[in-house]
Amino acid sequence: MRDDDGTGPLTRGSGRMGSKDPSGISGRMSLTWRLVGALAVAAVVFYYGTTSQVAWLFLLAYWIAALIVAAFIYARWNWRGLSAGFGLAGTLSAPDSPVEGLPEQLLRSGPIPAPVFEGDTAQIELRLTTKGGARGPARLSGSVGPVDIRTATGVVPKSGWSERRTAGPLARGPILAKSWVLESSDPLGFFRFRRKGADGEAGLVLPRFMSLSAQPQARELEASVSAPRAGSGMELFGVREYRPGDTLRRIHWRSSARRGELVVREYEPPGVQTLGIFCDPNPSSREVADQVARLAASEAWDCIRDGGSVVLWAPGMEPSLPSEARSLWALLEWLARYPSLSSPLRGEVARSAGGGAATESSDPPQVNDAVGVTAGAGVDLVEALETVQQRGGRVRAWVVGDADIDLEVPIQRVGMAWPL
Repeated sequence: MRDDDGTGPLTRGSGRMGSKDPSGISGRMSLTWRLVGALAVAAVVFYYGTTSQVAWLFLLAYWIAALIVAAFIYARWNWRGLSAGFGLAGTLSAPDSPVEGLPEQLLRSGPIPAPVFEGDTAQIELRLTTKGGARGPARLSGSVGPVDIRTATGVVPKSGWSERRTAGPLARGPILAKSWVLESSDPLGFFRFRRKGADGEAGLVLPRFMSLSAQPQARELEASVSAPRAGSGMELFGVREYRPGDTLRRIHWRSSARRGELVVREYEPPGVQTLGIFCDPNPSSREVADQVARLAASEAWDCIRDGGSVVLWAPGMEPSLPSEARSLWALLEWLARYPSLSSPLRGEVARSAGGGAATESSDPPQVNDAVGVTAGAGVDLVEALETVQQRGGRVRAWVVGDADIDLEVPIQRVGMAWPL
């Protein structure tokens, strides 16, 4: 079990709902049948007071009216001071989770409070906080990943209120938090305030991976990638967005015209070997996409562990950033969102989750050697691998299933089972 101490802020990607939060939050008040009943009682008492001339009936009617006004004031005060949040509090690793085999130093640089891999079980923390004293009652409902959550409390103390729910086993990809609603009212239930929160992410589930170094084809390519070599620092590695201070000579005009904004060439530092992992842009199912992501993550892990650098790419999608070529967590995040990726240069969603065609093309990155991971014979992917091969790089491929790939490189076929 991996957990935080429960005292810090919610993890990156956590959500928050509050009356002054600008992230698409709306609130409204509704009247309840209890209020209608109280008004009816007050009207009846007042009527009998006027017909019978009994003074205490007038006082009772006014007392009920004052109670309704006080309930409205309290409900509005309660609504303005309440806020809610949710986030990832901890995880329980699956038996085959890669987290147990990772170095402690690498884990300390990972996601907070802990990395979540597919198959893990997560604890989702719900929090209610107050401003200016204790409040309540409050109700919170919504969904986090596969779990629908409905909870309530009569009193939210000044120190806040929290509750944890378990979600899992989790599938690769964002843990989506949707349809969140925070409700509050007065203690008598006359007035109800309802506030909707914007959809967001409570966390990100990373693909599982394992070392593939036992595979003979993998050993041969890893040896070439990790071997040091002399370099001029002028070999094209990829492109990135333009930053102030970049020389105009580095602007990639063709890519800039296609994207509608300036991008510049990124060059490879001297002595660095880069392995390109090219993924299938159109996996036929969620299961196939998961297997492609696992194989790509495993190749990236072996390469980084042996001193190499990695760039991930799929036709129609932006590659991983050159600055993240040695960051395992950044590469795993890219694969966690594969094939539903947002372009780092444009911020546009390339495809819908789980399949579909890519919406825009992107140039394949310039790499020394390449590994293809695919379940189909995509033309763009095959051409990108052939280009690396023609430049003298070593190329091989993983094929998920029995697709016929027209490519003269070493190919290893796998099914859907994991681990291999």
